[in-house]
Amino acid sequence: MDFLRSLFGKEEKVESFPPSAETLAEAKKVFFQYSCNGVYMAQNDVHFSKYGVSKAQEAEWRNEFIAHWRSQLSTEDLTAVQKLRDADAMEALPDLIAMADQGDSYAKLRIAEAIAAIGYMAEDRSTRKQTKAIARKIAQSILDHPMQVSESHRIEIERFGGSRSNPEEYIISFAKNVLE
Repeated sequence: MDFLRSLFGKEEKVESFPPSAETLAEAKKVFFQYSCNGVYMAQNDVHFSKYGVSKAQEAEWRNEFIAHWRSQLSTEDLTAVQKLRDADAMEALPDLIAMADQGDSYAKLRIAEAIAAIGYMAEDRSTRKQTKAIARKIAQSILDHPMQVSESHRIEIERFGGSRSNPEEYIISFAKNVLE
């Protein structure tokens, strides 16, 4: 029940006065740690409402978070792609779509997954449909072309799939998931 209260903001606020600078700093740290995502906070039993942060402040922090990670987008270090995906950053879709043809097969796969996940959260049905089509097109392109995997991405795949994981099979499997 605490999960639902936290998720839907029905939790009682501990503080009824403007939060202190220390409280705001801690709140911002938590907000960024969970990629500005209330669902992730609630799933981890983080009661963000206890900080008493205004919706306007949350929006400002979210904009800062997204601007930072958009500026860090790269096909080598995919941290920014994941952070933007976790934040459901609709604002980042143009950037992600623009870089969809760059990088190795693994980078393209992760970008396709991010586009699909972010698009799925869109309120507009047309946006959901377009992002799904774009993600599918990227996934099909991965399957239609020779597999390319950088050494750093091979290591990352092994970390996820274990030392016996074949990077090419891993990418093919997840590309097929995007197509479905």
